Amino acid sequence: MRTTPILRRAARAVVPALAAAALALGAVPAANAAVPSPAPAPAVSAALDSDADGPIGRGEVMDRAWSWIAEQVPYSQQGCHGNQFGCYRPDCSGFVSMAWHLGSSLTTWTLWNVTADIPADDLQPGDALLKDSGGTDHVALFVRWADPGHTQPVVREEYDFGHVAEERTWGDGLRGFTPRRYNRLDDLMPYGSIRVKYDAMGGLNSVLGAPIRGERDSAAGGRFQQFKNGIILWHPDAAFAVYGDILTRFWATDAERAWGFPTMDEADGAAAPDGTRGRYQFFERAVILWSAPTGSHVVHGAIYDAFHAAGHEKAIGYPVSDESDEPGGRVQRFQNAAIHWNAATNTTSVTRS
Repeated sequence: MRTTPILRRAARAVVPALAAAALALGAVPAANAAVPSPAPAPAVSAALDSDADGPIGRGEVMDRAWSWIAEQVPYSQQGCHGNQFGCYRPDCSGFVSMAWHLGSSLTTWTLWNVTADIPADDLQPGDALLKDSGGTDHVALFVRWADPGHTQPVVREEYDFGHVAEERTWGDGLRGFTPRRYNRLDDLMPYGSIRVKYDAMGGLNSVLGAPIRGERDSAAGGRFQQFKNGIILWHPDAAFAVYGDILTRFWATDAERAWGFPTMDEADGAAAPDGTRGRYQFFERAVILWSAPTGSHVVHGAIYDAFHAAGHEKAIGYPVSDESDEPGGRVQRFQNAAIHWNAATNTTSVTRS
């Protein structure tokens, strides 16, 4: 954390020689380092396929960072710590340099040159919190927010002499640290459970296509990533894809805020009495059914219970409308029936057609 406070932000562009001297203890190829047996990361995140100073995904950044935490690497401003990810100076900036797979161990002054400002609300795993003013020279990797109000960041860091690399919560907030994003970080590369799901579906060759947005927090507490033809949602420990007309209806009806997270992948529905075949997907509080002649519609609550009791689409067909008001309650129409809900008695009835 501590570095000699001579160089400051205003001097960064005009002290390349001093910067080069500060980097003399930078990374060397992993083949030249003593490689201890690594402890496993807590979860599968991503393929470790970056080159030094090249594009890198968030999953790989977090896996690399975890390796020093698992190995309990002690803080030092001398020498380098080597493992399968190379040999880097074991202080705060060396730790972040290692996690980002930089070609050498930068300093808190020179990390500004390979990063850009981002809003605090857009901090994502693998971004940095950086400060070199007011007597503090330190950088840490952002992991997640510890609280719903986004005031307490969880970070991975090499903190100070007498400490080892650790993951901890900053209970006193950002404290003047600047959120920064590494310029070569590939925000679109899937990682974690979403990466596992995406790869299992066929990756770029899947029905989802290429990613078009990085993984972000969902409105209801999980995580999601958007692809060309759909999304993958994760919560709390399972990821499922939503796409096509079912996704269109899901989005049009307030998505997970209304229906919760998917609990399964889209699947073939049963044949309706007239032979219509379609698809369905269950969410925490609803099911969305689709067929070519009827489109996609949400079935939920008491009307779903009646739909289930009546034998699903095999018995009364696919829904042809969403639930709507009628005198005294609600109604939803299917190919071969209508299901009515009476508000006064909280009961349902099925009118077959």
